[in-house]
Amino acid sequence: MELKAEELLYKLNTGAPLPSNLIVVFGEEDYYRQQIVTALPEAVFKGVEPQDREIQVFDKDTDLNQLQAAINTYPFFSGQSLIILKDEKLLAAKAESETRKQQLDKLAKVLADVPEYCTVLVTASKLDKRTKLFKELKKQGLVCECVSIKLNNLTPWLDEQARRYGAKWQFDAVGRVMEYLQPVDKVPLKLLEQEIAKLAVYAGDRKQWTAEDVDTIFSALPEASSFAIINAMGKRNLPEVLSLLAAEKKKGTNVLPVCALITFKLRQMLQYLELAGSGYDYKGIIGELKLNPYVAKNLQREVRGFTTQALTEALLGLAQLNIDLRKGGREYPRLEEIMLKLLS
Repeated sequence: MELKAEELLYKLNTGAPLPSNLIVVFGEEDYYRQQIVTALPEAVFKGVEPQDREIQVFDKDTDLNQLQAAINTYPFFSGQSLIILKDEKLLAAKAESETRKQQLDKLAKVLADVPEYCTVLVTASKLDKRTKLFKELKKQGLVCECVSIKLNNLTPWLDEQARRYGAKWQFDAVGRVMEYLQPVDKVPLKLLEQEIAKLAVYAGDRKQWTAEDVDTIFSALPEASSFAIINAMGKRNLPEVLSLLAAEKKKGTNVLPVCALITFKLRQMLQYLELAGSGYDYKGIIGELKLNPYVAKNLQREVRGFTTQALTEALLGLAQLNIDLRKGGREYPRLEEIMLKLLS
């Protein structure tokens, strides 16, 4: 049986019965895997004091005989035991030799016969779905793959976070969160959860969260100052851009991350104009660029002040700047020159 991470967490947190006592949790999203590892003991040992819970963890150099013995040893204190297998080296292994093949086959056999009084959690960042081991795990247990949430699919997660505090996001507030996160390849859910907790404290009894609230809380993030630069750039506010660049220079901020964020924004604007020039309508552009409606609305407004040629020249200038920096070239003055040419 397969369950999504959100579904498994819901079952664990509400005390719903699990369909199997062999639970396999894997995937690149550590946020969900860590939450499941934390929630599972409470679900397994309902009402049992922590000191009476029989939990064993196998995280490296796992001896399969010891693992099998632990699984089959009856727990005397609570009538339930929990075994957590998170040996990444073992679980991600490939059957490249006869010895390794025998080891994986034995592991599959051990996990295929888990007694009712024992719950086994197998967790790893990577599991090869093509292996016999994975197929056996899927056949015998409950499998949950923790995949990263794409930015354009983040809204339901944000809504759920707000509901935890009895609050709601205003439309513009969700859009502001999306704008902050646009340049990242992987949404940092744990960091985002922490910032939302701060936002809840900041808002207090006020349960409608605004874009201004997001700006106030997120302004403490390392990337926030660079976000302010590209925000001002989108508005063609040259004095503000130069002022913000001067502030970054004074703080000693490395110019490369700033250039990277500006490059991201310029490429996004250029893509928008190129798609529009190719005959795409507004909805088509949103679909191609996978944009949140709020972000798309702002981008549509911003690109009106730029031409394809100007954006291309700025991108070429930034590329050359990155090359020259490795040779000891000028840093912020060159970036300021590029912005002057783009925004004048």
